Amino acid sequence: MQLVKVTAFLFLLGICCGYSFGQQAIKTKNGAEINGLKQYIEVQTKNSNKPILLFLHGGPGFSSRPYFNSIKKSLDDEFIVVQWDQRETGITKAWNQAPKPITLSQMHQDTEEVIDYLLRRFDREKLYLVGFSWGGYLGFTYARNHPEKLHAYVSVSGMISNWDSEEKTLDLIQSKAKEENLTQAIQELGGVQVPFENWEQLYFQRKWTAYFNGNTNVSKAYPKSLFESWAPVWFDVFQEASKENFIVSTPELECPIFFMIARKDLVANYQISQDYFEAIKAPKKELIWFQESTHEIPSDEPKRFVEEVLRIKEEIR
Repeated sequence: MQLVKVTAFLFLLGICCGYSFGQQAIKTKNGAEINGLKQYIEVQTKNSNKPILLFLHGGPGFSSRPYFNSIKKSLDDEFIVVQWDQRETGITKAWNQAPKPITLSQMHQDTEEVIDYLLRRFDREKLYLVGFSWGGYLGFTYARNHPEKLHAYVSVSGMISNWDSEEKTLDLIQSKAKEENLTQAIQELGGVQVPFENWEQLYFQRKWTAYFNGNTNVSKAYPKSLFESWAPVWFDVFQEASKENFIVSTPELECPIFFMIARKDLVANYQISQDYFEAIKAPKKELIWFQESTHEIPSDEPKRFVEEVLRIKEEIR
């Protein structure tokens, strides 16, 4: 009789407090064997009953942890927030070097295995997928191949048709350099061709794109040494991914798609993203403009980014 009373009390307590007996807070920073390599997967939530949100970082080769750590604190009430350091990136790279050369096939397999691992771990059928920049290349490919595993796909400054994007931006910044009579910019951009022939052309493109987006201290923001050390691992992968034109290859998705586009984005040129949004067919699609951001929406407008992600969750369950 006493046991019955205790059980009834706990049941009522759960109702009054909104508490689910299966719920728990999770904060783990560990690895999983993904596609033959131990890879870093960070999970944070205040409620393990919430849906999974996986963030695919940019680069390739640049972890999201430096800029996403503050954002996840605003999301972990409503999501199981997952950050993954891709192979040859961040903590995954510190743990073990990936076999070289890295291929796009490996990166797609890694993405598929990480998602399958998360769905198994939390006993889910679907998750929310966010792809930022280079992560957008992985994300669009995954959404095309496995829409049944996604509540929704969110493209944030996504890599959509990169050679078209780079050409538009190069024409623009070359014109600006001539208008302002910037001798160094004219000279350095004059040697840039799209597709890029080497990592230095990519560096000059990014350097002057940043400058004309208002970052006058480009040497600090985009040190040439960073590109030089990045290039042996990632330049060929980036070049290969840049050939993809999702406007042509993926005219339709079978899951809801949200485009977060920055009005000032010249890295993933906003005009290309807008063109794709207008062309793509999907069960639901929405374009979300960020008026104050350049390419780095999560860093430039973190509060607005969080608000939109939470709204998407309420709309798509």
